[in-house]
Amino acid sequence: MTPLLPPFRIEDDLLDADERGALLQWALANEQRFVPAALGGERVDPSVRLASSLRDLGPLDAIFRERMRDRAAGLVEMLRVSPFALSEIELELVAHNDGAHFQRHEDTYSGTAHSRRGERMLSGVYYFHREPKRFSGGALRLYPFGAAGEDNGVDIEPEQGRLVVFPSWAAHEVRTVCVPTRAFADSRFAVNCWLYRASTRISGAASS
Repeated sequence: MTPLLPPFRIEDDLLDADERGALLQWALANEQRFVPAALGGERVDPSVRLASSLRDLGPLDAIFRERMRDRAAGLVEMLRVSPFALSEIELELVAHNDGAHFQRHEDTYSGTAHSRRGERMLSGVYYFHREPKRFSGGALRLYPFGAAGEDNGVDIEPEQGRLVVFPSWAAHEVRTVCVPTRAFADSRFAVNCWLYRASTRISGAASS
């Protein structure tokens, strides 16, 4: 039986060239504010995830949220996700430099984090970089549902201005990035985006 790949959607018109350029300039101007990317909460483990992140898109924040909000209903339908009321959009600006990676994982929360923020339903990754491109690698690998090994996945290349959206419970990985110059400006940049529905769990005792 052929493994079932998770549904995904690729779009190339989320931001126009000027907006994408402004986002890049914002990232470069705020290099010193980037911190090691965490694994949910504040835990950092470079053996699992090596990247730097900034939870601030500056002047592009409102534009990015509006575009994703406008697309949400259509994405839910195209990806055959159960319809839900959008409760939150979470954004993370990420730079992947030489050796950066993120091992196979899912984007869903569990435990108290799930209760506080609701449920991640759709995950999106928007790619951008300086021209000419000075990195290689960094593909997004989506794994078939239920697959334990690394076979039969699909790799989506981080093309300039590309948005990839998929269900948050789909297993995926960021393949290793190669940046020969190791210059921050030559990184594989991305905006990670998560669309939430409000938690359907009944609140229990307050978390510590």
